[in-house]
Amino acid sequence: MTIPQRKAHLKKLIDSVKDPAVLERVAKVLEKPVRQSAMVKRALKAEEDLKAGRFQTLEEFNKDMDEFIESLYAKKPKTKRRA
Repeated sequence: MTIPQRKAHLKKLIDSVKDPAVLERVAKVLEKPVRQSAMVKRALKAEEDLKAGRFQTLEEFNKDMDEFIESLYAKKPKTKRRA
């Protein structure tokens, strides 16, 4: 269903309502500012990153992590202790 079709359908439903309490609830829902949850914001940001090519494949990530871990355990040259 397209947006114009959906709007027309909703208008018909609203026009058929006779109960003022129902109309009041619909008005509250429509007037309330739309808030995005943190999860929705993160998902939208992730989609932007994907479209912009800002991502790593799993193989690239694993390679980077292996290199990082290896660098943590690389042998350091021993220094002489002072007495």
